[in-house]
Amino acid sequence: MKSMADLNLDGKLIQIYPGDSVQKFGEVVHVTKEGIIVKVTKVDHGGWSSSDGWEVGSILFLNWTKLKFKIVEGV
Repeated sequence: MKSMADLNLDGKLIQIYPGDSVQKFGEVVHVTKEGIIVKVTKVDHGGWSSSDGWEVGSILFLNWTKLKFKIVEGV
């Protein structure tokens, strides 16, 4: 059985948690069977004052358990 780590996601641009009030985009730096490491490339707060720790340039680990993302062409 293939896992998410078998997919070729390294270097892909993704929208993280599409549909959230704060739009977050990042580049996949590394993929493991536990989750992905992403470098945040864009955060659009919209009308919200808080980014909840999402800052451009930060590198975050996101666990597969609750992760939703969409591959995008360019941001």
